[in-house]
Amino acid sequence: MEPAEAPLALTAWGQTDKPALVLLHGFLGSHADWQGVAAALGQHFCCYALDLPGHGASQGVRLTRQPAFDEVNRLLLATLAARKIDRFHLLGYSLGGRLALHLAQHLHQQGQSQRLLSLTLESAHPGLTSEEARQQRLEADGRWHRKMQTEPMVRFLEAWYRQPVFADLAPVQRQRLIAMRKNNDSRCLSALYLGTSLGHQADLRALARYQPLTLITGQKDSKFTELGQDWARQGGAVSHLVLAGGGHNLHAGVPEAFSQAVIDAALS
Repeated sequence: MEPAEAPLALTAWGQTDKPALVLLHGFLGSHADWQGVAAALGQHFCCYALDLPGHGASQGVRLTRQPAFDEVNRLLLATLAARKIDRFHLLGYSLGGRLALHLAQHLHQQGQSQRLLSLTLESAHPGLTSEEARQQRLEADGRWHRKMQTEPMVRFLEAWYRQPVFADLAPVQRQRLIAMRKNNDSRCLSALYLGTSLGHQADLRALARYQPLTLITGQKDSKFTELGQDWARQGGAVSHLVLAGGGHNLHAGVPEAFSQAVIDAALS
């Protein structure tokens, strides 16, 4: 029987005799975002970096529902099944981290938690704690969505990367990101952006009661570091690491320290 076609694009590297590591990038990114940590991680894992719907080589994949977390879970699992990846370590950055949380929750609900060898989150939000906060976030994301639909991509990106969470970016770094992302098609991104809004996400802090996880944040990213500290105080198996000199995007900003943190978290 021929293997099923993977619905999402996937790039693989590393040692084929090592355990699988599945990597999920953030909003506007692609598999190429992991280039700075690829060599280090590839020494310890067989790495599989997926392009999320509407991104990279998966631009043609359209989501049809809101919220879209269940639909993304199906796409992720179908992609892994097509490559016969059954058990794996999971690493997600920002939006990819939130998707990783939802995938871990889904596996737990299906009685398949043993498939997940470890869960590592980079600068990922566990979820808002009130309906009022979720509604406010949906309204804010609606405004960003309208910008994507009505403004040139470069203008949208200039506004996006001036948000407080990206305050550690130097002007040259900001311009480099804009140059990398400017050819993205906003129509390909909008369904994923709204469908996986933090306003649609449940509060997943309780996941740590039955799924050990590591959250890595940057010293310069006060918002997500405070979120991580609060999450760890609430109990459960949350290991929170703060990397000196790092901002929101640790795999780009402090790649060596980040790579070692991921390796230690997954293989310790």
